[in-house]
Amino acid sequence: MQNSSEPVRPVFVGIGEVLFDVFEDGLETLGGAPLNVAVHLHQLAESLLLGPAAIVSCIGNDSRGERIRLALDRIGLSTRYLTTHPTRPTGKVSIWIRQGEPAYQIESDAAWDEIEASRALEELASTCDAVCFGSLAQRSAVSRATIRNFLVRAKHAVRLYDVNLRRNSVSGEEGYSAEIVDTSCSLATIIKANRSELFTVCELLGLKRVVDDDETQVRRAMHLLLARFPVHAVVVTSAAKGTTLLTRERETRILTAPPPPDAVHPVGAGDACSAGILFGLTLGWNTKTAAQLGNLLGTWVASQQSATPTLPDGILGPLRERVIQIPQLERS
Repeated sequence: MQNSSEPVRPVFVGIGEVLFDVFEDGLETLGGAPLNVAVHLHQLAESLLLGPAAIVSCIGNDSRGERIRLALDRIGLSTRYLTTHPTRPTGKVSIWIRQGEPAYQIESDAAWDEIEASRALEELASTCDAVCFGSLAQRSAVSRATIRNFLVRAKHAVRLYDVNLRRNSVSGEEGYSAEIVDTSCSLATIIKANRSELFTVCELLGLKRVVDDDETQVRRAMHLLLARFPVHAVVVTSAAKGTTLLTRERETRILTAPPPPDAVHPVGAGDACSAGILFGLTLGWNTKTAAQLGNLLGTWVASQQSATPTLPDGILGPLRERVIQIPQLERS
């Protein structure tokens, strides 16, 4: 039993797709936005002696599934809520980069389409402090129901909806719908998207059309979402133009340093940004500090081949030094 005088350590959760990103050159790396976010949250929490972090998903009874378990066990990320489906394969996404932007082909009928509800998940939802979820894992009825039930039960948690609108570049199939976006925004406390996704979301929801991709129109679209949904913040990433975080009280904009010349792997950069922002806001940091951490992580991951690289001491060291006291979280 925990001593009542000790601070409650935050519990961070990613829920949704877990898979392998398969690149043109044959390289396979861990992927899936919720997993990417959970891995970064785990590293951040571990560096400050916080935690734990966990991933909620489903893998196949195959070699890729076994590799995922081994990789997560190796870094210490909890796999207690990672189930194994007896027949469906571990998820896979083929990725190729064109003009610096990723294109995707996402396999259907994957194990992560069958994330089933359980008593253990209900308990995790009621005790977690932060959760990240997206659109893609809600493409199937089973996982969609489980994710939404989790979010309803996680009523005291910071709930970041990372929109991540994915369309198969070959088949054109969309991994989202207006209903998925609308319901997800309603269940979130933070909505996060890139510029393109922001405008698509507004169009899907029938909000006033935003026609020009400039700062004024971006801000206008963010205000439309803030007015439509009971969220605390809207976050928009703009690659080299940085990150903007809008709450009902203030707007915070963090510019991005010029990327290194070898920044040719943008896959996962947005997920790293989500992890930094979710981590900071869960700990009660101000919006500027949280956005700075998110921007820093996103910029660094964009220069790495993997979406889940080991964070360098150049990031974790200063993070440890500037955090003097972790605020005590209260749970009811």
